[in-house]
Amino acid sequence: MMLAIYGVALSAVAGLLVWCASARWRHILVIAVLWIPFFPLVARWLTGDVSRYLPQGTFSEGAQGKDVIVIASAYSTIMIAIVIAAVLFWAIRTGWKLIKDRG
Repeated sequence: MMLAIYGVALSAVAGLLVWCASARWRHILVIAVLWIPFFPLVARWLTGDVSRYLPQGTFSEGAQGKDVIVIASAYSTIMIAIVIAAVLFWAIRTGWKLIKDRG
Protein backbone atom coordinates (compact mmCIF):
# COMPACT_ATOMS: atom_id res chain seq x y z
CA MET A 1 0.00 0.00 0.00
CA MET A 2 2.83 2.34 0.88
CA LEU A 3 4.43 1.75 -2.52
CA ALA A 4 1.19 2.69 -4.30
CA ILE A 5 1.01 5.95 -2.34
CA TYR A 6 4.59 6.79 -3.31
CA GLY A 7 3.83 5.97 -6.95
CA VAL A 8 0.71 8.14 -7.05
CA ALA A 9 2.54 11.01 -5.35
CA LEU A 10 5.42 10.79 -7.82
CA SER A 11 2.97 10.71 -10.73
CA ALA A 12 1.13 13.73 -9.35
CA VAL A 13 4.36 15.73 -9.03
CA ALA A 14 5.47 14.78 -12.55
CA GLY A 15 2.05 15.55 -14.01
CA LEU A 16 1.85 18.91 -12.26
CA LEU A 17 5.30 19.92 -13.47
CA VAL A 18 4.58 18.86 -17.05
CA TRP A 19 1.30 20.77 -16.91
CA CYS A 20 3.04 23.90 -15.56
CA ALA A 21 5.89 23.67 -18.06
CA SER A 22 3.71 23.27 -21.13
CA ALA A 23 1.70 26.07 -22.64
CA ARG A 24 0.94 24.21 -25.87
CA TRP A 25 0.43 20.55 -26.69
CA ARG A 26 3.72 20.41 -28.58
CA HIS A 27 5.56 21.34 -25.39
CA ILE A 28 4.41 18.03 -23.94
CA LEU A 29 5.97 16.30 -26.95
CA VAL A 30 9.23 18.15 -26.33
CA ILE A 31 9.22 17.03 -22.69
CA ALA A 32 8.38 13.48 -23.81
CA VAL A 33 11.53 13.45 -25.95
CA LEU A 34 13.67 15.44 -23.50
CA TRP A 35 13.36 12.94 -20.63
CA ILE A 36 15.05 10.17 -22.62
CA PRO A 37 18.64 11.52 -22.31
CA PHE A 38 18.10 12.03 -18.57
CA PHE A 39 17.04 8.41 -17.99
CA PRO A 40 20.53 6.85 -17.86
CA LEU A 41 21.87 9.72 -15.76
CA VAL A 42 19.05 9.42 -13.23
CA ALA A 43 19.38 5.64 -13.14
CA ARG A 44 23.09 5.84 -12.49
CA TRP A 45 23.38 8.70 -10.01
CA LEU A 46 19.98 9.39 -8.42
CA THR A 47 17.72 6.40 -8.10
CA GLY A 48 19.14 3.06 -9.13
CA ASP A 49 17.79 0.61 -6.54
CA VAL A 50 14.97 2.43 -4.73
CA SER A 51 14.69 -0.18 -1.98
CA ARG A 52 17.45 1.59 -0.06
CA TYR A 53 15.43 4.84 0.03
CA LEU A 54 12.08 3.41 1.14
CA PRO A 55 11.21 2.30 4.69
CA GLN A 56 11.86 -1.23 5.89
CA GLY A 57 8.97 -3.58 5.08
CA THR A 58 7.79 -1.72 1.98
CA PHE A 59 8.65 -4.71 -0.19
CA SER A 60 7.68 -8.32 0.47
CA GLU A 61 10.29 -11.02 0.89
CA GLY A 62 11.27 -13.49 -1.79
CA ALA A 63 11.08 -13.43 -5.56
CA GLN A 64 7.93 -11.27 -5.68
CA GLY A 65 9.65 -8.62 -3.59
CA LYS A 66 12.59 -8.55 -5.99
CA ASP A 67 10.26 -8.15 -8.96
CA VAL A 68 8.47 -5.26 -7.26
CA ILE A 69 11.81 -3.59 -6.46
CA VAL A 70 12.79 -3.74 -10.16
CA ILE A 71 9.44 -2.32 -11.27
CA ALA A 72 9.49 0.42 -8.61
CA SER A 73 13.07 1.33 -9.51
CA ALA A 74 12.29 1.61 -13.22
CA TYR A 75 9.10 3.58 -12.54
CA SER A 76 10.81 6.05 -10.21
CA THR A 77 13.70 6.49 -12.63
CA ILE A 78 11.32 7.30 -15.48
CA MET A 79 9.22 9.68 -13.37
CA ILE A 80 12.23 11.54 -11.98
CA ALA A 81 13.69 11.88 -15.50
CA ILE A 82 10.35 13.36 -16.63
CA VAL A 83 10.39 15.74 -13.65
CA ILE A 84 13.90 16.91 -14.52
CA ALA A 85 12.97 17.35 -18.19
CA ALA A 86 9.86 19.34 -17.28
CA VAL A 87 11.73 21.61 -14.87
CA LEU A 88 14.51 22.17 -17.41
CA PHE A 89 12.02 22.93 -20.18
CA TRP A 90 10.09 25.26 -17.88
CA ALA A 91 13.30 27.12 -16.96
CA ILE A 92 14.34 27.44 -20.60
CA ARG A 93 10.89 28.62 -21.64
CA THR A 94 10.75 31.16 -18.81
CA GLY A 95 14.27 32.40 -19.52
CA TRP A 96 13.49 32.73 -23.22
CA LYS A 97 10.36 34.71 -22.40
CA LEU A 98 12.31 37.06 -20.10
CA ILE A 99 15.00 37.62 -22.72
CA LYS A 100 12.37 38.22 -25.39
CA ASP A 101 10.49 40.73 -23.22
CA ARG A 102 13.66 42.71 -22.45
CA GLY A 103 14.86 43.02 -25.99
